[in-house]
Amino acid sequence: MNTKLSLNRTQIKYIAIIAMLMDHTAAFLLQPEKYPALMVLYILMRTHGRMAAPVMFYFLAEGFRYTSSKFKYGLRLLCFGILSQIPYSLARYGDISSSDLNVMITLFMSFLMLIVADRVKEKALKFIVVFIFMILTSFSDWGVLGPFMVWLFYIYREDRKKQLISYASLCLAQMVAAIFIVSAGNIEWYEAVWQIGLLLPGLLIYLYNGESGTKNILNKWVFYLFYPLHFLTFWLILKA
Repeated sequence: MNTKLSLNRTQIKYIAIIAMLMDHTAAFLLQPEKYPALMVLYILMRTHGRMAAPVMFYFLAEGFRYTSSKFKYGLRLLCFGILSQIPYSLARYGDISSSDLNVMITLFMSFLMLIVADRVKEKALKFIVVFIFMILTSFSDWGVLGPFMVWLFYIYREDRKKQLISYASLCLAQMVAAIFIVSAGNIEWYEAVWQIGLLLPGLLIYLYNGESGTKNILNKWVFYLFYPLHFLTFWLILKA
């Protein structure tokens, strides 16, 4: 990509990991109900945290194109989705009985969606497949938005401009929906404010140069390991 400033895949993934850590630190430890004086910090951290999941959805669409083994890729997502569920439930709800599934499951289901949709030739059937997987992931983190983002990133994979425009449009729709939900009194006002952070991943995607970055075991596995371990850490902090 012709730009003086560019980022490779590894660099963007580490930025996303830091964003996720900021997001969950605020969500678990800086709740405005307990610490109203830290409201601004809470909003800023959660705003930056909106970068994490869309970046993972983007690289899922990228990885689907380039992986040498779709079976191994999908199996890896499924295994870490299962491994992450207990830490995720403990950190978010304090027990393991929640039916809310973690984002690794959303990524896995989105991966299955691409496998199925890639084999369907008719456009109408493709959209039906996407819709079905959006419903199937509605009970997992980033549920409906997750597979939709993956789908947009995948179908416009040859056109970065269309990727960014379609992603920005989806984000704006989500922000408008959040405003209506606040207006209805279903969530606090600040829960809508930090949704503006959804636009931040667009900058990272724009700066992405298509290169993988340094290849080593740590860079390959860091997100998979970080995800369940950071939830486990937050649970232990909250439990102490």
